[in-house]
Amino acid sequence: MKLKYLSLLLSSICIMQFMTVPSLANAQAMEIKSNLAIDLEDIKDTAEYKGYLWRIDAKDEDNLPRNFRTSKDKFKKASDKYGIDVNYVPTREGLDELQASGSAQFSLNQFSALTKALQENGAKDIYIVDLRQENHGFFNNDAVSWYGKRDWANIGKSRKEIIRQEMNLLKANLNKNTKRATLNDDKNADEVDTSLIKTVTTEKNLVKKSNLHYVRIAATDHVWPSPENIDEFIKLYKSLPKDAWLHFHCEAGKGRTTTFLAMYDMMKNPQVPLKDILYRQLLLGGNYVAYTEDISASSNWKAPYYNQKAKMIEVFYQYVQENHQNNFQVLWSDWLKNHSL
Repeated sequence: MKLKYLSLLLSSICIMQFMTVPSLANAQAMEIKSNLAIDLEDIKDTAEYKGYLWRIDAKDEDNLPRNFRTSKDKFKKASDKYGIDVNYVPTREGLDELQASGSAQFSLNQFSALTKALQENGAKDIYIVDLRQENHGFFNNDAVSWYGKRDWANIGKSRKEIIRQEMNLLKANLNKNTKRATLNDDKNADEVDTSLIKTVTTEKNLVKKSNLHYVRIAATDHVWPSPENIDEFIKLYKSLPKDAWLHFHCEAGKGRTTTFLAMYDMMKNPQVPLKDILYRQLLLGGNYVAYTEDISASSNWKAPYYNQKAKMIEVFYQYVQENHQNNFQVLWSDWLKNHSL
């Protein structure tokens, strides 16, 4: 993802505060209020976000990964955490046939439990869609990642560069005593462990050895996916066989995972209202992609990105409405060029 893209997209949040989706195509540029967004183009030196710690994402336990859910699951009880209508029950139209699931990052044993659970749900042709931009893999069967502030250690890097660096980082720790740690709520090291790394592997190798499909979409944590990310996803969608089952995951199984599950749901079920798509992905166990915060009253650094995602998911829904009948011949990035934000 390019830093320039992040800057432009965050700036677009400011304009879109005053817009509704139906008027996007004819929207006029409006004054951008800098206090509504963080300008990531100002990050000339990414050293602040440089990786410094091997985070333990999942210990190798014999259970399902965190936040595992499938499109066939029953809805969970609604919470007022996001300020939604807790009494609203979205339609399940097309949901049971969606053949999709999501979770947090898995360890090796959790991957075995995951594939078993998917097969028990009728999954045959399974695609593991890895949404992580950050370098990650497996040490001694535990899932680990190279963590930097905000999980942005790879911000501005190409997917090719990320994959090459990832392999080198993992291999460099083989047969060495390496410090690993879980992170607490403040993202500080907790439960630090130093141990000899006897085995190292990548997620791609793990998935391929299980004769499943592996797809890497290197999406930056906490923000709306780049146009390149979404173009890659649309190309994947158009290439899928009829019986494909897509399992999405990021680190925690909430932000990026729910965003892509919602987009996939929209593309497969364009007749379903946006509200129902977002509510049902929440009630299955994800988050609420349309959640917003008042930036002027919030001290949460993530607030601008919540608002960014809330607006852009509406824009993507409009894209689907305009392009599903021709099987998305126009890619997202090209469509954006002809639509003012």
